Amino acid sequence: MFHFKKIVAPFLFPVPLCLEILILGVVLLLFTRKQKCGKALVSIGTVLLLLFSLSPVSGLLIASLEHSYNVQKESQKGVHWIVVLGAGGFCDPDIPIGNQLPAASLYRLIEGVRLHKELPESKLVLTGKTGGLIMAEVAVLICGVPRSEILVFPELLDTEEESVAMKSLVKEDSLILVTSASHLPRAMALFEREGMHPLPAPAEYLARKECPNPYPPMPNPGALEQSTAAFYEYLGLIWTKLRTGL
Repeated sequence: MFHFKKIVAPFLFPVPLCLEILILGVVLLLFTRKQKCGKALVSIGTVLLLLFSLSPVSGLLIASLEHSYNVQKESQKGVHWIVVLGAGGFCDPDIPIGNQLPAASLYRLIEGVRLHKELPESKLVLTGKTGGLIMAEVAVLICGVPRSEILVFPELLDTEEESVAMKSLVKEDSLILVTSASHLPRAMALFEREGMHPLPAPAEYLARKECPNPYPPMPNPGALEQSTAAFYEYLGLIWTKLRTGL
């Protein structure tokens, strides 16, 4: 099921979806008599690609997810576990260890380490294939976290597996759940399904408040990245809803 999601989902991301619509429109224009339908599909694909490439649109898409929970600004006494969900890693020995993590993993790790240092009796739990191991090395070598205070679960493939494994680990203890702000609604739903009530700790905000820009917005790859991240999470929420009824 994990591999099925990874194969099918990308076809529904903004760029592939727009290209699919455009290609279908071009095929109709070139090889059939359905000229009106072909022109309509080409127009729709072009407009959608333009919209998803504009920061105001992508910002709205991702902000609706990212503002679901507030940042953990005060230390929570009695918390025994800081669970940081991984977001992959590059595993390239030819580059510095800190550069082997994507931005999402770095932001999550930084927030997890910050909370762990405020709660010295807690354990820092890192998950994710490849990314979990690299995050542990960064936490030890760069952030100064003692290795004895870190637990790594590199065998977990996705958030659903992580929620099940964490229930077995923490049982009835309290925990703080650290992940990207846009990913937190889905992660919280899956953890709560297992009977846990984690304290949410969002990290890696993609939609940020910016100074007013007097110039009209232009298509840019950053906006496309935001739109893709939003689509990924909305699709994940739909998938979770269909499979679990959450």
